[in-house]
Parts: sequence; structure tokens; C-alpha cells
Amino acid sequence: MTNKAKDYLHAAVAGASPVGLVILLYERLIVDLTRALAAMETGKMEARVAALNHAYLILGQLQGSLDSGKAPEAARTQALFYSVARGKIFEAHLKSDGKVLEEQIALLNDVRAAWEQVDPGRNAKPPLPPPLPITAALVDQDGEGISLLNASA
Repeated sequence: MTNKAKDYLHAAVAGASPVGLVILLYERLIVDLTRALAAMETGKMEARVAALNHAYLILGQLQGSLDSGKAPEAARTQALFYSVARGKIFEAHLKSDGKVLEEQIALLNDVRAAWEQVDPGRNAKPPLPPPLPITAALVDQDGEGISLLNASA
């Protein structure tokens, strides 16, 4: 990873909300599985294992961050989702089945999109700068000449 990419990632993490952090983890998990799929298709076992190991770490982080005290049913559902994903990824690895990885990538993309709906500030545009003073052109009573009037004055 280049220094610019690392700086961008650090800035994204530092400025992210808790939901934004979950979204960043999903995005990286999807990248890892996509890399593993590409490595699987090209026969690069070492790259596939490295990408899948990192994907497992992210799944562990996501599962470990669940808060069953605030929303026990949601936490149970998410924990089950992560366990099934882990099992399917393991199955794909053992069977060298790219189709299973593709299905997991699609599911993770769907869940990531749902998380983005929960965090409306993530993709919000920065606030607009304050408006400039408005200058209006006026015609005098005789219809001759134009004078400028600063509307903020």
C-alpha cells in the first residue's frame, strides 16, 4: 500500500462514525474476497491464503464488536451471518469454488449497502460555504441608468 493510500485510509478511519467503521470493514472484507477469488482463478495459492486469512480477521473483528446488550436479537442475527460467511469462505477455499466466493461477495455488498442507509452522514456532501453578498442591478425611476445596490448592506 502506498503512503498516499495509507494516509487516505487513516483519515477515513479517524473521521468515521461507528457505523462508518463497520462499513469500512465490510469494504475491506469485500476487497479481500475479491483478491482471493482472483488468486483462486490464477492458481496463486499464497495470495489466496493471505487474502482469506485477512478476511477471517475482519470477520472476527466484526463479530467481536457486536453489542448484545443494546440489541440482542440484531447481535444474534449478525453473529449467525458472520459464522455462516466464515463457513462458506472456508468451503470455497477447500473446494477451490469461486462461485461460493462470488455469492459471499454479493451478500456482503448487500449488507454493506444496508449499513450505508443507517449512516446518512457517510456519503453526505460537505456543507456549502456561506453565500456571497448579493448585488442587485436596479433601474432608477426615470428608466435611465443603472445603479448597483449591495443587498447585504
